[in-house]
Amino acid sequence: MLKMVDALEVSLDQDIKALPWMTDDTKKQAKVKLEAIRNKIGYPDVWRDYSSLEIKPGDLIGNYLRANDFESKRQIAKIGKPLDRKEWGMTPPTVNAYYSGSRNEIVFPAGILQPPFFDKKMDDAVNMGGIGVVIGHELTHGFDDQGRKFDPQGNLRDWWTEKDGKEFETRASCVANEYGNFVAVDDLKLNGRLTLGENTADNGGARVALAALEQMIAQDKTGKAAEKIDGFTPEQRFFLGFGRVWCEKRRPEFSRTLVTIDPHSPANTASTA
Repeated sequence: MLKMVDALEVSLDQDIKALPWMTDDTKKQAKVKLEAIRNKIGYPDVWRDYSSLEIKPGDLIGNYLRANDFESKRQIAKIGKPLDRKEWGMTPPTVNAYYSGSRNEIVFPAGILQPPFFDKKMDDAVNMGGIGVVIGHELTHGFDDQGRKFDPQGNLRDWWTEKDGKEFETRASCVANEYGNFVAVDDLKLNGRLTLGENTADNGGARVALAALEQMIAQDKTGKAAEKIDGFTPEQRFFLGFGRVWCEKRRPEFSRTLVTIDPHSPANTASTA
């Protein structure tokens, strides 16, 4: 897992260096931010203490209210105290991951480090198409339309040159317009601006993950990494792994609701442009 994170960070660094529209000044600052991103993998170093929370069998409403009260007090207790950078925003069993701009960190709970996202029995190509794309996705969030506004320490600070900032916004608008033409369900199109950050991270994650895989193949002196497995090339296995983790089925009514509130695009969309 750590090997994959390192490979993807190198891939993203190389991708940023190759940008023809970004000036050297902003590239230097981007590298500083990338190198400052903290990785949290599996579970926290310090476990949250729930001993004061009373859970009673058969008391759903009471448990709900007491849990809310517990969390409210836990959050209020943080006031006036230094930021706890060891704290996690997700529990270890959660099948999800996130990037925090204010902490400049990427977090991967143990729950997502399981098949189909990550399977130690599978080869690097399949895993890079699964958890590799997720890692790349979270890393890219540090440089999307929202994440780019935070500096390496997690402060809201514009570290871009004015020219590069405008160049970024021009390209971000292209992504928003493209996705705004995708049909989510029936005649309802996606909101390109609502989903901009996630779409940027989706595309960036897949791009740097595939590039990282190609780099791993090139560096393998044995030639095994480039071999076919079950008749599929590493690149084909990458996209098979990618497709497998995003299989989903939704009711049309649910899809219509999500279009108005979910910053993530549905897995299955169609373009009208």
